[in-house]
Amino acid sequence: MPQHVWTTVIRPARAAPTGRVVVLAHSGAGPNALLPMVRWLPDDIEAVGVTLPGRERRFAEDAERTLDDPEGTVAAVAGELRTRSAVPAVLFGHSMGAAFAVALALTAPDLCRALVLSAHPDGGSRAELAGQWDEDDLMAILERGGGTPPEVLADEYLRAHLLTVLRCDLTLGYRLATRHAHRTLPVPLTVLGGRDDALTETAELTRWSRRAGAGLRERVFPGGHFYLLDEANQKAVADETAGALRLVTSG
Repeated sequence: MPQHVWTTVIRPARAAPTGRVVVLAHSGAGPNALLPMVRWLPDDIEAVGVTLPGRERRFAEDAERTLDDPEGTVAAVAGELRTRSAVPAVLFGHSMGAAFAVALALTAPDLCRALVLSAHPDGGSRAELAGQWDEDDLMAILERGGGTPPEVLADEYLRAHLLTVLRCDLTLGYRLATRHAHRTLPVPLTVLGGRDDALTETAELTRWSRRAGAGLRERVFPGGHFYLLDEANQKAVADETAGALRLVTSG
């Protein structure tokens, strides 16, 4: 069996798998952060999470290693995904994870039937495009985004670690988003967002239309940057994701 470093099954299919959702999380987080939504996926869809260094099971690894070769990082994830069973897959990227998902879809189109891009505009978010961030900037991003447990921010070690990972991820998102900013996407897009997102305005999400060569669906939910984790939205977001996969496999 191949060793999987970058990817892991975070929600096995409960029946014979007919499809896969590859989950790419927001800056500073790993895919398990999105489990409240992922758990609502249909029984025959497997969820595979991409874990970058510096978080979850890779907490002790240096997050900055992704910045040495961003394209190599994307290629490493693609290589692992190719070792998994061949079932139709959709990439789900939230915030910075959307920039990674787009880069992955362009690097390895054989691995992706559709893209679901959440809370992230084409070309990069305003936070990413700043290009550099001191501690106050990073804390302001966390405050506007919400969702960070206060006990993490109160712990000096955990806060410092989180800010380091956040800075690395914002840099990675910036480099990937700007590097691929003008390439048309060959798969259908589903673009989702929160109506009250303080980091990405819903009007910014419409910019994906200029790159949607294979169709575009948009939906805005009540809530902020982490609208998809609100209990009222979790199943609907999972349904949109599963629907994106069903749409490209039903024919």
